[in-house]
Amino acid sequence: MEISASKMKRSIEKIYSMLDEVSPLDFDCGQLCNDACCVNNENNGYELALYLMPGEELMYENNEDFNLYYIPSDELEFPHAWNDDIYLVECVNPPHCNRSIRPIQCRTFPLIPHLSRDDTFHLILDKSEFPYSCPIVDENMKLDDDFIKVTYKVWKILIDDPIVYDLIKYDSSLRDDRKSNYKIVI
Repeated sequence: MEISASKMKRSIEKIYSMLDEVSPLDFDCGQLCNDACCVNNENNGYELALYLMPGEELMYENNEDFNLYYIPSDELEFPHAWNDDIYLVECVNPPHCNRSIRPIQCRTFPLIPHLSRDDTFHLILDKSEFPYSCPIVDENMKLDDDFIKVTYKVWKILIDDPIVYDLIKYDSSLRDDRKSNYKIVI
């Protein structure tokens, strides 16, 4: 059954609203690292753009704070289920991004969704996933319990979509195959 764009947008807005209520720490964690996760850092060899969850691109149509673009799925290492274009978004004026419209992956950072080989869903911390140093992960800082719970609930909602599930399973398998040293949070 095809979901209408307006229904999909309302679903993403609900997820954004849930995540607006929580934060990894009780202060702006960007103060720890000069907003490293928000800044394009061409000097260090990377540009920061985040891929969006299916339908999330609807939140960025005609938005002046973010550039929205897509890459054909066959040009990226994504599971075969992702046969539509992959939408990415980048902030126009980092680190002064419009926080009210930041993508799901930004809102749930530094937690990463992971499916173990037995299909158990976890949230993990894995410093090898970031092209920069994150003090929260490096220093093993305690994350806010409500942030962990809401982030877990949001990703459980998202992996109900078979396409998102396939991506999380794919990424998790790659992580396990390279024997990444991650920490299971929940």
